[in-house]
Amino acid sequence: MIKTIVSIAVTLALMIGLCVYEVHYVQTTFDAFHSILRTLQHKTAMGNVTYDDGLATREFWDQHKILLHVWVSHTVLYEIDYQLDEAIGFLRVEQYEDALPKIEVLLGLSENVPDGYTLSFGNIL
Repeated sequence: MIKTIVSIAVTLALMIGLCVYEVHYVQTTFDAFHSILRTLQHKTAMGNVTYDDGLATREFWDQHKILLHVWVSHTVLYEIDYQLDEAIGFLRVEQYEDALPKIEVLLGLSENVPDGYTLSFGNIL
């Protein structure tokens, strides 16, 4: 009986710890990505963005996307990949006005995606 109670307590503690880590990792990753996108948006609007800025954003995203696949829907991650690829493509050919809407979509995704992974009443139902 004692072993069962201890096993349940340990399992519960591990589950809670994993949930806290998930919420923290998703939130901090998307906060950092949002900040990078804001900088990219500002530089694009000012016209002093470079293709390397887009590649640096892509590098950050690729490094963190690997672990995000554990928790975040693959569809959402593919949508971010798609929008980011298009934005970087526009930066490469210096079509900054075409890149801005793609960056706006990415900013919206980076704000809204973490909300689906926080502990809230709406996410429980």
